[in-house]
Amino acid sequence: MKIPLRMVFGLFLLACNWNEPSKAEAASKGQSSTANTQSQREREEQAQQREREEQAQQREREDYIKSIQAKLNEYDKRINGLEARASTMSGTAKDDFRNMIEQLRTQKKNIDSQLGYVKSASPDAFSLIKADIDSALVKLEGSYQDVSKKLEITPVSPSKNQQKSQ
Repeated sequence: MKIPLRMVFGLFLLACNWNEPSKAEAASKGQSSTANTQSQREREEQAQQREREEQAQQREREDYIKSIQAKLNEYDKRINGLEARASTMSGTAKDDFRNMIEQLRTQKKNIDSQLGYVKSASPDAFSLIKADIDSALVKLEGSYQDVSKKLEITPVSPSKNQQKSQ
């Protein structure tokens, strides 16, 4: 009788614990819940970080556009100054300088049109367009300096009206 009583008692204990989750299962569920919470928190932090980076990139673009636009406005004034100085000339020199000044304006317009692409460019494209614009600005400055120096060393010839009055 000792054996069957032990068996009955063992079966009774087994039946009582049958529906209860084991401590290992409970611990793994708790860890799983904690891991899910941590991974959700990490995803939210990553999303916030991406949003901050996008906002920083947008600010960088806006600042860049404003900076380049200010430089282009300055070149307008400088080119107008060259044009005013060239207007005092006459003959082929005047025509030559007008052509050179027109080339400066064309360079400036090309930069201005490239600047329009910056607003909608992807981050990689923005870097490429920015490099192109910066390079074009350097060329524009060099061209401006060349025309300005040529204008300074070219003697001003009196206009036809001034020649008639003398």
